[in-house]
Amino acid sequence: MVPPAVSVGLGVLFLGLIRGQLIDDRYTLMSNSVDLTIEALRDFVPSEDDTDNVHRLYQIFEEFRTVSGKERALSVMFALMERFPDADLGSPGPIVHELEAIAGYQAMLRDSLRRRPTHLTVWMVNRILNSQLDEAERKSWLNALREASNHPLASELAKEDSQEFLRHQAEKTEG
Repeated sequence: MVPPAVSVGLGVLFLGLIRGQLIDDRYTLMSNSVDLTIEALRDFVPSEDDTDNVHRLYQIFEEFRTVSGKERALSVMFALMERFPDADLGSPGPIVHELEAIAGYQAMLRDSLRRRPTHLTVWMVNRILNSQLDEAERKSWLNALREASNHPLASELAKEDSQEFLRHQAEKTEG
């Protein structure tokens, strides 16, 4: 369970236990903030309340962009989406915003799509396709969406989303 977070000046102070370790001083938090984020993401279990999920994720990611070494959390961020492929974690939400802010996330996005396409990962591909791409890169991402639409581990929602995004991209090209 992720402990509650309290804003304290420039930092966030987690009150409670994370895997048995009491985190109660700002220095420890700042020096281990990526590690704390990783632990919180590993422990995160979505509730039925979409608003609660997004709120808790924003708490986890508070000030995440300001720390160094955040690329260490990439695999855990994708793992969370793969563990809960149809959970509403935002639209696009804090995970997608944080992933897109980390240089080189696209390679791990491709890996995640190969393992288990999810609602959010196929949505991220559509966001990429809506940006300026050269033709080869565009074709590559379209192929990734096609593969996701038939992937045996993709949920029905991820498959439907993939197909809808493929239709959208085809209409955009024709129009």
